[in-house]
Amino acid sequence: MESTPVNWEALDALLIDFAKSENLIEEDSSAPSPSSSSYHSRLLIRHIRRSLHTGAIDAAVHLLHLHAPSILTDQKILFRLHKQKFIELLRKGTAEDRESAIQCLRTSLAPCALDAYPEAYEEFKHVLLAFIYDKNDNTSPVANEV
Repeated sequence: MESTPVNWEALDALLIDFAKSENLIEEDSSAPSPSSSSYHSRLLIRHIRRSLHTGAIDAAVHLLHLHAPSILTDQKILFRLHKQKFIELLRKGTAEDRESAIQCLRTSLAPCALDAYPEAYEEFKHVLLAFIYDKNDNTSPVANEV
């Protein structure tokens, strides 16, 4: 099966249109024209996406908190961000990062799993397997997440 490359500019424009229609982001009143506001929004989305791809979940959450705080009220998105942060900490593999993962689990991921959406608690239990299996174990049931 051949994959089609993603047109990131088109996807970003779609995200911006949706976010504006749902009042998730505010128009930049100091922007001289709509195109510069749109350009700023695309840069912001690209920066958030890059943070997520590199595992810098806290940086992505911080940007969302500053520029689109209403997105973080969505419990499903918040749960997935906490889950990804947990996985990224385990992926690093140091003892200190494992402790941080446990702290993330206790303070963020577990409480959010109870309220996010019906399947979230099952996902939460599944992701706990990442503690048991080595991150390099391809037979792990969570190998695709780690």
